[in-house]
Amino acid sequence: GSTQAPHLPDQPLPSHVPSVTHRTRDSTPTRQRAAMMQSGESIYNLIPQPVVMPPRPPMHVSQYPGEVDPHGFDLGVSNKRGKATFGHATGTLKPKTDQFLKSHQKEPVLPPPAHPTRTKATLKPAVPAMGDKPVMGLVSAKNFVTANAVENILSQPKKTFQAPMDMTKKANYGKVPRYLQTIKGQINTEKEMIAEYHRQQAETLGGSMRQMSGGERDGLVVELKVKWQKVNEAYQKLPFTLDTPQQKIRKETLEAELAQLEKDIKTLQGRQVVVVEEDY
Repeated sequence: GSTQAPHLPDQPLPSHVPSVTHRTRDSTPTRQRAAMMQSGESIYNLIPQPVVMPPRPPMHVSQYPGEVDPHGFDLGVSNKRGKATFGHATGTLKPKTDQFLKSHQKEPVLPPPAHPTRTKATLKPAVPAMGDKPVMGLVSAKNFVTANAVENILSQPKKTFQAPMDMTKKANYGKVPRYLQTIKGQINTEKEMIAEYHRQQAETLGGSMRQMSGGERDGLVVELKVKWQKVNEAYQKLPFTLDTPQQKIRKETLEAELAQLEKDIKTLQGRQVVVVEEDY
């Protein structure tokens, strides 16, 4: 009534694995085991298989000799140049202890001194000797009058040297220019007209006009600066954002007042102030 599970021929059942038995009453479990064996599933697949090392192939040995000089190959270059690819040959840059730069070695070697072969050129002819006779009877066919006229016609005029003009020797040197005298006269005329106008105004007003003293002017400037400081503090305390029309009007009013105070301070500083007193 019991059957033993079959095993593969190449996977023998180890001694430590017990046999598995199944009790069957019909042929249904048998068909299931057959289908499981056909699909490749087996309980023996859970057993670790020994690792089989493949045999090592023999070492590769090239058919060409190993000692080959790379300089013997053209590498696709028809005209091979020395040191173009691999640099200097091995051992060519090795220093030589018997070859070094010595004293005066690179100085040029001059030839031994000798007499000069080129004579010095004479600038003037030699003085004739006492026995030399002059050449007589020389006649020239040149027309000196015509030649002189042609030379003068074709010649360029000579450049005459003009000395720079000495400004200290001019006739009007050190004198005031005439246009400056005219402008000065116009200014004096305007001043006289302004003075005449002020004189007439003083006669008309009588004793109601006077010149402000320095102490009074300085005190007025100090009071204006104090007022400017107060208005500036009020201006600085305004909010950053002006949401209402009243705030905008307040800001514009303070700015106009500050500008007027700065103008008045600038007018009073460093100037003569005339005060006109009016009777009401």
